[in-house]
Amino acid sequence: MSESEIIKKIIESAKARGISQGELAARAGIRQETLSRAKKNSTLSFKTVEQLAQIVGLKLKLVEDNPITNRIQEGTLFPS
Repeated sequence: MSESEIIKKIIESAKARGISQGELAARAGIRQETLSRAKKNSTLSFKTVEQLAQIVGLKLKLVEDNPITNRIQEGTLFPS
């Protein structure tokens, strides 16, 4: 998942919680224009992305990149 996709997911989560993009940006201490531009080409710091995620109740997490394990956990290794 690219950083821009992460930003889009955070914004979608904010909308689902009734938080506008402007309010989300303000809570993170950035301008709305900066957040809007980040959807296409993010230059936000990791700290800011993490803060945006926290505002909407998400957290950034590193997971093992193991396709077989991922499919087992998703229940898609042996589709019915």
